[in-house]
Amino acid sequence: MTILNDKFFRSRFNIETLGTAAVLFAVGIISRIPFRSNVLHHWDSVNFALALDHFDVRLHQPHPPGTFVIYIMLGRLVNWLLHDPNASLVWVSILASGLSAAFIFVLGQSWFGKRTGLIVAALMLSSPLIWFHGEVALSYMLEFFWVLALVLSCFSACKGSNKALFASALLLGLAGGVRPNTPVFMFPLWVFSVRRFPIRKIAISLIVMAFGVALWMVPMVMMSGGPAEYWEIIQSWRGSHMEESGNLGVMAIYVARLGTFTLYCLGIGIVPVIWAIFRHWRDWKRLLWKDQRVQMLVLWIAPGLAYFALVHIRQSGHTFTIMPAFIIVTGIAIAVISRGWADGVRHAWIVMTAIVVGCNSLFFLLGPPNLFGSSRSIFSAPTRAAISEYDVDVTQRLEAIRKEFRPEETVVLAGSRNFRLPDFYLPEFQFASLSYQLGQNVVVLPEHVHTLVLFDDSVLPQFSVSSHLRSLPLPGGKNIRYVTWNESQQVTLSQAAFEMQDR
Repeated sequence: MTILNDKFFRSRFNIETLGTAAVLFAVGIISRIPFRSNVLHHWDSVNFALALDHFDVRLHQPHPPGTFVIYIMLGRLVNWLLHDPNASLVWVSILASGLSAAFIFVLGQSWFGKRTGLIVAALMLSSPLIWFHGEVALSYMLEFFWVLALVLSCFSACKGSNKALFASALLLGLAGGVRPNTPVFMFPLWVFSVRRFPIRKIAISLIVMAFGVALWMVPMVMMSGGPAEYWEIIQSWRGSHMEESGNLGVMAIYVARLGTFTLYCLGIGIVPVIWAIFRHWRDWKRLLWKDQRVQMLVLWIAPGLAYFALVHIRQSGHTFTIMPAFIIVTGIAIAVISRGWADGVRHAWIVMTAIVVGCNSLFFLLGPPNLFGSSRSIFSAPTRAAISEYDVDVTQRLEAIRKEFRPEETVVLAGSRNFRLPDFYLPEFQFASLSYQLGQNVVVLPEHVHTLVLFDDSVLPQFSVSSHLRSLPLPGGKNIRYVTWNESQQVTLSQAAFEMQDR
């Protein structure tokens, strides 16, 4: 038995295919609407929300390298209708989820047949990690869709389509305006896809690609102070971004994160992948040398996989350049295994897909906000509970601060994932950007400020034993810590310490 058909399937963009894609698009939208987040879910979310009003990478609106121009512009377009930055960015994620379901079906059907197309679409829609990112104000879900659109155009270019050649070049150039890593990781796949075109056409496509880059890069640089200032920002960002690379201990952490995020994405779908790889190892090695589809999958996965394992990975969404490929590999594995069981189990592929989809969906819908009782980010589960619990916690803290403290004499300090929330939600308080500006600096609070509110427990944890500290109870048993002082006292603040002394 051959595990894959010998040739590409012909793309059949008929009424049936378009109808199925439209249904999957609708399911992607409808399944996300009930669970969408109500507050900005991460400091990156705050950066993006602030950039909707004023784009400037120097202010981390958005954060360096700032190559999120297309994402921000789409957010501004939706915000023009909704007048709610968080809701607008969440809706970008929701719409990208629907488009991803449609595109991954079309790509899966084009590569490996309709059965595989349906499997991968179902896996994508039920993936806990993808479902989670379809509910929050982050750019990863748009990247997920963009990668699928790019790969679909590369697939068509590989079959000799001139239109797809130029479309893939434009999409690759524009991809940097969604997320900075996408064009770098996807470039080898694009080169492989266009290798048989005449040099003249490839040269023209490179010009098209450069035009796509210019469309987002020129506005980004100009809105951030011009080329000289932007270059300084990039040099500083690059130094902090790369300082950990090459450390074996850190690389072990990266590999652990990558493995954990892959499990969050595939869930129990990882089981048929492992089974198919080891059961048909020799077949896969043979296909690597003769089947363009397998070669394209390897070129799709390898650059990002190497970077995440060896150089840098922090957030689960960083992997969304390669996670669509992992889902397609899982769909292939289910199709291959079920074909081998076809004589013993009727419609085996439906049974296997239903088991994976059911278990993964239940994990998202009923799973805890954290695994193993740990609050560490790697154990923060991509579940409905994680979204709703964070929404409730942040909302309660914001309401309590607004109710109990006077903005004209109060500063709010936040930490960890919350450190930019006061910049967006509490601008009326003094030093709204204190958490962001503090950095490695020491700040002397002005005379008119008499109260410091610690937004969460990650801020100055050693300060909890101080006799100056007070506590404001919140619903559910949590507290907000704060300290007050009189006009004769002066307060000095840093990331690590709080000092109070007489003037």
